[in-house]
Amino acid sequence: DMFKLHDFGFRGVSSVESAATGGAAHLVNFLGTDTMAAISMLREYYGSSCAGFSIPASEHSTMTSWGRERELDAFRNMLEQYPKGLVACVSDSYDIYQACEQYWGTDLKATIEQRDGVLVVRPDSGELPK
Repeated sequence: DMFKLHDFGFRGVSSVESAATGGAAHLVNFLGTDTMAAISMLREYYGSSCAGFSIPASEHSTMTSWGRERELDAFRNMLEQYPKGLVACVSDSYDIYQACEQYWGTDLKATIEQRDGVLVVRPDSGELPK
């Protein structure tokens, strides 16, 4: 599937040019990207009207704003807000193992199985410092 690897690489490179070239290389084989520099480069140099697409995705601030005690509610909210299609949910804000085993794998399992789409359980930058 063309969305199996999503590019969030812009934030980890040394320049806009690095993001553009690396992101463009990614878009040779995949369609998922949040690297606008790559899309702009491909439009300018190759005439591509739209070489990549994004999907609904959470990030740490949107998940941690619910608080540790309500992380399950935050996950449930993502599924309710995006009942169809691809959705990615950062899941390592507090405890990736609890998120995968308990929240996604047990508490929300039936909801996930009934969705018309794919949930991407996304590790990101690791657990918050204590």
